[in-house]
Amino acid sequence: MRIVSAELDFDNEGTPFSRAYGDVYHSAESGPGQAQHVFVAGNDLPRRWAQARVFTILETGFGQGLNFLATWRQWRDDPARCERLHYVSIEKHPFDLAALAALHRRYPEFAALAVQLQDAWPPLVAGMHRLHFEDERLTLTLAFADAADAVPRLRLCADAIYLDGFAPRLNQEMWSPQLMQQIARLARSGTTVATYSSAALVRQGLEAAGFAVEKCAGFGRKRDMLRGSYAPRAPQPAASGRRERHAIVIGAGIAGAAVSERLARRGWRIDLIESRTLPPADAPPKYAGVFHPHVSIDDCILSRAARNGFLYALRRWRALERSGQALTWARCGVLQLAGESRSESRMIAAIAAQGFPAEFAQYLERSAAETHAGCGLPSGGWWFAGAGWMRPLSLIAAQLAAAGPALRAQFGVRVERIARSGERWQALAADGRLIAAAPVLVLANSNDMARLAPVAQPLQSIRGQVSYMPGSALTPPRIVLTGEGYVLPSTDGFVVTGSTYDRGNDDPEPQAQGHEANLARLAQLLPHTRVSADAATLEGAVGFRCAAPDHLPLVGAMPDVDAARLQKKRLSGAQVIDLPRRAGLYCASAYASRGLVWAALAGELLASLIEGEPLPLEADLADALDPGRFVLRQARRAML
Repeated sequence: MRIVSAELDFDNEGTPFSRAYGDVYHSAESGPGQAQHVFVAGNDLPRRWAQARVFTILETGFGQGLNFLATWRQWRDDPARCERLHYVSIEKHPFDLAALAALHRRYPEFAALAVQLQDAWPPLVAGMHRLHFEDERLTLTLAFADAADAVPRLRLCADAIYLDGFAPRLNQEMWSPQLMQQIARLARSGTTVATYSSAALVRQGLEAAGFAVEKCAGFGRKRDMLRGSYAPRAPQPAASGRRERHAIVIGAGIAGAAVSERLARRGWRIDLIESRTLPPADAPPKYAGVFHPHVSIDDCILSRAARNGFLYALRRWRALERSGQALTWARCGVLQLAGESRSESRMIAAIAAQGFPAEFAQYLERSAAETHAGCGLPSGGWWFAGAGWMRPLSLIAAQLAAAGPALRAQFGVRVERIARSGERWQALAADGRLIAAAPVLVLANSNDMARLAPVAQPLQSIRGQVSYMPGSALTPPRIVLTGEGYVLPSTDGFVVTGSTYDRGNDDPEPQAQGHEANLARLAQLLPHTRVSADAATLEGAVGFRCAAPDHLPLVGAMPDVDAARLQKKRLSGAQVIDLPRRAGLYCASAYASRGLVWAALAGELLASLIEGEPLPLEADLADALDPGRFVLRQARRAML
């Protein structure tokens, strides 16, 4: 979806106004006053969130963010506030940062909070953007999308609902009976709802969806408003709560470190088990990985999910640095070269189709690309100004340090098998010794995951070799170049280039033929640059990617493959949510070549699933990453 930003405009009384919809953004009397009276008080806040662990608010129509700021202020000032507040809001036409800042200057009562919101404001690209505030006790998830598309794709259980679109007579889709039914799907018995509107269309739509509503005094010149609560006719199952927040995470690589940090931030104790002995954090190897978004003309599942992952990763990494953790990385920009005229035309068409802001992605002609790179290039390409390179070991060390005393790590320990005993998972050594036990177990051990628990699909182990060259061997680019391979700028006197994609090769040591292949890729990226390097004398490193056949990671609750086989007839027309699961068992794996892009989002997704919090991405994307997807596909094809 192409995001079209809102235009900054005002009516004759000086109230922020949308010419596209012919309506004001809030009451002429007071935007903050309306937010407090209609939405905060209309949902009986702060009383309803008092002493809760997690409280979730769903809003249709973020606008200037005044309802969010009013709620934030109320929550912040409340000594009995909930432990964690989730605020999920949908906006089809968000303001750009400059317009948002200009609007916020009109409301000095929110100044301190508004600056924090502006500092975290995401680029205007479609999808869900998760922003954390107040030491992560307050989370804002913004869905930049049409409400009719976004609401069915949300995975959450709302405690309170703010209905705040433009007037029903001017924007009927935001108040349609169909949308009210979808909103009701996200409610539970007792969920409150409030809106400034008292239109019959709205009242009837809410009542038909299962809400009991009443008119009450509106704000300012508005005589009436509606408020109510969800009262479904059919009884709902009681929510299950997990009392002990203790998990085993197997694998201390980029996946396991992110999962551990995200769970620790929610108050979990973590037993982290890693078969390898990690090198000391103060002496990281030369290897660095590249991170950048994925772009396609049809904005496919991979592009949407990777965009979410890329943007969330940047926010998490900056937060780690603000907390005092050291990362070795650079947002020097990444240029993905077209290589040939046919690819060039496709790249240009993809950028035009998606309408991305230039700070996120744009196409550069060769001359402009060469200016950024500081060297001659074979073509132009996609320019990702906020992308760059990262040394993964520095990120792993920072995340493990951020987990703090909640983390107990065991390195050089191999888990031979896992077993369920009562309500707890056990990690067992080869001699049967109990390594750790906890109610939740997360498999984040890459290619070794399927050995401990099947997903009904073999995973691929793909060898990758990188080469290290002295910086004096060539004039390197000032940015990261990618294409068939990649090359990084010179750092600490050497240049990293690669990488091979070797199937059927399990040699853990660098090979001369791998260096030769990397030098050939480098020559394609920099055809006008002389490289003085001998493949026989180069140093390098080898890693093994874990990849699924569809090139998407595996993140979520593990399927019960044996139970699914017994139920295969029932599952032939089922959805992912219908699959039998292994209680308390999860995975985060198969990141392939995009570990830096996937890890932070996957950790947040997994922690949200385990805690029962709103998901940080759309339901169709969560289903596309679900490790049960292969079981479902085989059931549908009668191959299970």
